[in-house]
Amino acid sequence: MRDLEPFFNPKSIAVVGASPKKNKLGNILIENIQRAGWRGKLFYVNPSHSRIGKSKCYANLSEVKQRIDLALVAIPALAVKSVIEDGIKARPKISNFVVISSGFKEIGKEGKRREEKLSRLAKRHSINILGPNCLGFINSKAKLNATFASGGFKSGKVAIVSQSGALAVALLDWAKNASVGFSKVVSIGNKADLDESHIINHLIKDNDAQVIAIYLEDIKNGREFVQAVGKAAQKKPVVVLKAGRTEAGKRAVSSHTGSLAQDEEVIRAIFNKLNIIVAENISEFQNLIKLLSSEASPEKKEVIVVTNAGGPGVLASDCIGKSKDLKLLKFTNDFRKKIKKLLPIGASEENPIDILGDADPDRYKKALDRLSAKYKEYPLLVILTPQSQTDPDQVAKIISRHKDKFSSVAACFMGGVKINKAKNLLGFNGVANFDSPGIALRTLEKVVRYRFGKSKRAIGLREQPSIAKVSPCIKKALGEKRKVLFWEEVNDIFKKYGLPLAKSIIFDSLEKLNTEDIFYPCVLKTNDPKIIHRWEKKGVILNIQDEEELKSAFQRIKKSTNASRFLIQPMLKTGLELIIGMKRDKTFGPVIICGAGGTYAEILKDRLILIPPLGDNEIKKKISGLKIYPVLKGFRGESGYDLNEIAKILLAVENMTFENPQVSEIDINPLMIYNDGSQAQILDAKVYLN
Repeated sequence: MRDLEPFFNPKSIAVVGASPKKNKLGNILIENIQRAGWRGKLFYVNPSHSRIGKSKCYANLSEVKQRIDLALVAIPALAVKSVIEDGIKARPKISNFVVISSGFKEIGKEGKRREEKLSRLAKRHSINILGPNCLGFINSKAKLNATFASGGFKSGKVAIVSQSGALAVALLDWAKNASVGFSKVVSIGNKADLDESHIINHLIKDNDAQVIAIYLEDIKNGREFVQAVGKAAQKKPVVVLKAGRTEAGKRAVSSHTGSLAQDEEVIRAIFNKLNIIVAENISEFQNLIKLLSSEASPEKKEVIVVTNAGGPGVLASDCIGKSKDLKLLKFTNDFRKKIKKLLPIGASEENPIDILGDADPDRYKKALDRLSAKYKEYPLLVILTPQSQTDPDQVAKIISRHKDKFSSVAACFMGGVKINKAKNLLGFNGVANFDSPGIALRTLEKVVRYRFGKSKRAIGLREQPSIAKVSPCIKKALGEKRKVLFWEEVNDIFKKYGLPLAKSIIFDSLEKLNTEDIFYPCVLKTNDPKIIHRWEKKGVILNIQDEEELKSAFQRIKKSTNASRFLIQPMLKTGLELIIGMKRDKTFGPVIICGAGGTYAEILKDRLILIPPLGDNEIKKKISGLKIYPVLKGFRGESGYDLNEIAKILLAVENMTFENPQVSEIDINPLMIYNDGSQAQILDAKVYLN
C-alpha cells in the first residue's frame, strides 16, 4: 500500500510549464495555488523563462537543489517522459507527479505507447504519477488547489474521486449553490499509475473524508478495487456513479480515456456485494452527496414525515409504500394523543403528520420538539409548500436547529422564488433540501440500505490456490488441444465435487450398444465438443420410446450434425429448470451465474451473478431476487423447492472453479430440481478450458 500523504500534503511544489502569460495552463495552476492559501515553497520550471514575476524560473527540475515533494506537469505530451526522468535523477529525487497534459491513450495507439512508458517509469522507480489527462487535485484542509479549476471551494466531509476532470469541475461549481463542501477532490484521468484503488486506500485513513464519492468509466485492477472498497465501505459510505453501461457509453468511454469495455452486470454484482451506494445518474449522485454531507446516519428504516400540504404527504406515503427498504413509522396511541393536542382540528396526528396549510413556524417547532423527544433515532423528512401563512425562512431555521436531534433530517421545500432564501439557509446549516418528496426518499432509501447492509468484516475476492492440481481428464483434453470436455470427462470432475450429473450411456455407433442397458423412454444427444448448442443444431431428440425410434433418431441426428460421439440418458420426469454457470471475468476473476433455465433462458434473462467467496445465507438472499423466486418458495399451494440443495450445487461449482484454474467456463443448463424430495439432476453441462 502506497504512502500518499506527502503527495496530497506537499510542503513544496514545482510547476513544470509555469508561465507568466494569462490563460496559459501553467499560469492558471500558479494562480490557483496562491489564491487558495497554501503555505509552502513554490518553484517555477520552464526553460523559456528566467523569471516569472519576482520569482526565479528554473530550466528543469534537476536544477532545483531543494526538496520537491510534488511536481505538477502541464506541458505537451511528447515532453512529459523526459521531465519525469529528469525529476527522478534530481537530488533529492522527486517521487510525486501530477501529469495534467493530455495526448496519451485517449488519442489512440501512439498515445497509448506514450502512456505505457510512463507506467513503466513509475513501476521501475517506485514513484507516484497521477494522470495523465487529469485535472489535478484539491486538498481543502491544506488549502491547496493543485488544479486548473478556478474559483474558491468550501471545505467539507466528502471526498470526490473522478475519472473525468470536467465532471469534477462541474461538481465543484454545483457544490457552491448546494452548500456542499469537499475534503479532497482527486481527478485520476487515464490512470497510468495511480488509480481509484490507490486513492481509496488513502482516503480510508483520512478522517476528514467521511464520505467517498467516485465517478468511474472503468475499473483498472478488479482485485485491488474490491479490497480497497471492501475496507472503505466498512468505515464510511462509498457512492459510485459508473459510466459506460451501454454500448454507446462504452464507445464514448473508449474515446474519452482510452479504456476498454467491461462487463457491467458483473460490476453491478461487485458493487452490490461490497455494499456500495450506486448512483444511476449525475442528479442522483449529487443528491446522495448532498444528503451524506449533512451527516445523515439513519438508525432506523421507519421514516417520519411532517408536512403542511396533504398532497405532498400522500406522494411521500406512496414512495415509501413502494420501497423495499423504507417504512412509515407507526406512532403509539399515547404519542398520537399528545401530538393531537398540539395541532388544530383537521390536522392529522398520523404519519405523515399534516399540520395544515395555515401552519406557522411555531406549529412546525412544536411538532418537531415532540417528535425529537420520542423518536430521535428515526429519519425525518419535513415538507413545506409556501402558502399564505407560511414563513419559509423561519421554518428553515427551526429545522436547522433540530438537525442534530434526529439520526437524519432532510427537507423538501417545494416551490420557486418564495423559498430560495430558505433553501440557502438550509444548505448553510447543513440540511439537505430536495425538490420533491420522491427524490428525497429515494435518496434516503439508498443511504438506509447502506447503513443496514454494512459488513462487520472487509469483503474481498476469493484467492486462487497457489498450487492447483491438474485433473487427468483436463490434462488429456489440453494435450489433444481440445477446449471443451467430453461428457465422460465432465462426469469425472463433477463426481469429485458431488455435482449430480444425469446417468448416461456413451457410444459412437449403435452396433456397439448393449441394448439391455437402455431404459425407455430415453433421450439421444450428441457428445461432440464442436457442437455447442445442441438444440439449434438438432442434436437432441427427446422421449424415444423403443429401439426402432432410437435407430431412427440416431440416423436423423447423424445426418443433421455429422457428429461421431453420442450419449443416451433416461427421460427424466419434469421439474423446474435452472441454469448455473461460471465465467472468468477479465477484471474480477471467476463469477457464478444462477437463474431460470431451459430453452428460453436467453430470452427470459432471469438470472443473478454471484461473486465468490459465497456462503449459504448470501446465496439464499440473492436467489430471492429472481423472478422465479415465488415458484421456488412454493406458489398457489405447490410445495417449495430445497434452497439448501441449490446452494450446495453453487458452492460445489465455486470450489471446482478455484481448484481447476484451467477451466474457463462452466455451463449447466438445465439443472432439473424437484419439490417432491427427489434429488436434483444436471441434464446438460459444458466445461470449457483456457
